[in-house]
Amino acid sequence: MAFRTVAVAVVTMGVTTLFACDAFAQRGLTQGSVTDTWGNPLEGVEIEIQREDGGGEMRTAVTDEDGEFQLIGLEGAAYRFVYRLDGYQGAAQIREVSSRGFSSRRRSRPSPVELELVGGGVFLQDETEFEAEGGSPSLKLTPDGMFEFEDAEGEGQGNYSIQELSAILTVRDYDGPDDKYTITEPVVVTAPTNQFMSLAWGDTTLNKK
Repeated sequence: MAFRTVAVAVVTMGVTTLFACDAFAQRGLTQGSVTDTWGNPLEGVEIEIQREDGGGEMRTAVTDEDGEFQLIGLEGAAYRFVYRLDGYQGAAQIREVSSRGFSSRRRSRPSPVELELVGGGVFLQDETEFEAEGGSPSLKLTPDGMFEFEDAEGEGQGNYSIQELSAILTVRDYDGPDDKYTITEPVVVTAPTNQFMSLAWGDTTLNKK
């Protein structure tokens, strides 16, 4: 996995057509997926879909645990898709939904839409490194809300925030076992005082370097 320092999310949108009975003739199937830039699927993204000309009713969809969604029954037209998820800046996208019925022609790869993480939060004022006895795990927190770390099985990075005496670490990218960290279950490391001279990562103590 490649490391990146800008935390954003990528929305990949595919628009296909539906070969259906008369009830859905001239209507389309719209589907897509939402991830962050490290390829992590984002569950619970709320999507509002409205015809660009203002006609028809607003439709909605929500991404599943794989970051995917689909909606059946849209008339052929241009639609405005609005994506919202807590912790991310909203984004909008205009997409054409076809009403030509089934087509065997290969569909072109859709262009991604990026959702940036909302800025703000409480971070350490200076770049600060912590390390356990023996050197692993190690952790670096930066003033822009990002962190890098290394443990016995790999290394990675993500974003963090300080809440009272704890640093909440959301691992976005990790080159070790795929199921070791998830973005839905942040790692919590705790300091004994607000000086943050050391951190407890599970049963391991990381001292400030």
